[in-house]
Amino acid sequence: MLLLAQASSLPLHTLDLVILVGGVIAVTAFGMYVGRKEEGTSDYFLAGKSIAWWAIAGSIFGTNVSSHHMVGMMGAGLKEGFAQANYEFGAICGLLMLCYFFLPLYRRMGVYTLSEYLGRRYDDRCRLLYSISNIAFLLIQMCGTLILGAVTVETLTKGTDYAISYEVAVCGLSLIAAAYTIFGGLKAVIYTDVIQSVLLLLGSTIIAVLAIWHPNVGGISGLLTKEPTKFHVFFEASHPQLPWTGVLTGLMVLHFYYWGTNQFMVQRALGARTSWDGRMGIIVSGFFKLLIPFLCIVPGMAAGYILTIDAETQSDTTFAALTRTLIPTGYGLVGLVMAGLVGGILSTIDSMMNSTATLFTFDIYQKYVNPQASEKRLIWVGRVAMIILIAIAIGLSLQFGATKGGIFNTMADYNAYLVPGVLIAFLAGIFQKQVTPTGAVACIVAGPATSVLFEQGAAQLWNHQLQAFHRAGLATVASYLVLLLVSGLTQSERSAEREQYLWWTYRQNPAEDGLAPLRFWNNDKVWAVLLVACTFTLCWYFA
Repeated sequence: MLLLAQASSLPLHTLDLVILVGGVIAVTAFGMYVGRKEEGTSDYFLAGKSIAWWAIAGSIFGTNVSSHHMVGMMGAGLKEGFAQANYEFGAICGLLMLCYFFLPLYRRMGVYTLSEYLGRRYDDRCRLLYSISNIAFLLIQMCGTLILGAVTVETLTKGTDYAISYEVAVCGLSLIAAAYTIFGGLKAVIYTDVIQSVLLLLGSTIIAVLAIWHPNVGGISGLLTKEPTKFHVFFEASHPQLPWTGVLTGLMVLHFYYWGTNQFMVQRALGARTSWDGRMGIIVSGFFKLLIPFLCIVPGMAAGYILTIDAETQSDTTFAALTRTLIPTGYGLVGLVMAGLVGGILSTIDSMMNSTATLFTFDIYQKYVNPQASEKRLIWVGRVAMIILIAIAIGLSLQFGATKGGIFNTMADYNAYLVPGVLIAFLAGIFQKQVTPTGAVACIVAGPATSVLFEQGAAQLWNHQLQAFHRAGLATVASYLVLLLVSGLTQSERSAEREQYLWWTYRQNPAEDGLAPLRFWNNDKVWAVLLVACTFTLCWYFA
């Protein structure tokens, strides 16, 4: 086995640099070209609602899968094992929830931001609280993506003629994504995401094949023999990172929030040209998600038999170490793998920038600063918001760049504080007439408040460190109870106007869904059933 330090001495050739830089320049130029005619707010923030299903699928996949998957999940695979695949298998539930419950409501209401729904169903207090919490959520995701990406770029180029420091990598990745996102809006983001998804799949496939079928590993069957205890989807309830009890409770809460009520993911489907394109794009992206355990997690498990590496403190260098150890040099393959990594990072950062700018522009600036702002002014405000966001993300990434292994799970831990109350406010608002605006406000605030309360209570009273997913599950139940209690005390706030925004009213859009009869091959429900069957089969096989 090779030491990480030995792997770092391998050369990075000029051809690798040409492929990497050429790919980045081409994608940036393409994004600027695609977005050159974006003038109105519908064009800039929702791509004119003109996006086809295949572009939505590529954008959702590329937006979701980034350095925190290629790097963070591979490191988690080394450290935790195959149970990390619960992030992918559980995501299918979230995607289908978006497809058949949330999306019909959002599209028929014609919203730009998901907070618009909360504003109509409840009031402006809920709308503002959502925007603030979702911006914080996206900032955590962006910093994690930048940290993992920059650490990997630094490790891959260390000791070569083209060495790139961590600081330069953070700034470079951020500014490249900003260049075409600020200029071109959502359409530029979506179509560049498709290209970056292809690069990401190529790069991760090369690493996965070479790692899994390394002589020290012997393929998936060999790894199953070597790692029988770690090759399971569900770990015991006492596991510190992925207990099965937390996976089926708190982690599912995160999935439903991330895929169904998170501006940064849902905005892609809002830009679909028809409801069918939105649904089909979401379902196809689900099939790509099922590949991630075998492209990221299993290679991480295999790395333990290829490298000598400390899983506790160096897990997030697994991707870089495998790249430098396994990829033949001189053929441009290292450059291709790096292009895939950079593409994944850019596709996530650009989406977060666009979504955050959308939230700030409509929910804060237009609502509270300049309600009469022209469309041109709103676009420029969105661009300024992106610049400020990327500056904050760069600053935080530079400050916390020394974070040790396990950033993927750390990101989920931090986000679990923000999610429970927001998700319950959405679900209850969609399905229950009786909930009130003040009840929803109390529910959103109760999410982080009860999370901290449960965590500190467990530590102080029982000297027990409450696992993040257990904490999220408990906080979700508590938030719902707070919602019911406060709503019961404020029934005078109920109004027929607010209560029209229920799923039963908005679940279908005849203007879009009745365009033409669906055949077997393009029936989204058929593909959804197949997706569920594939997911359950994988869970059963690796249980």
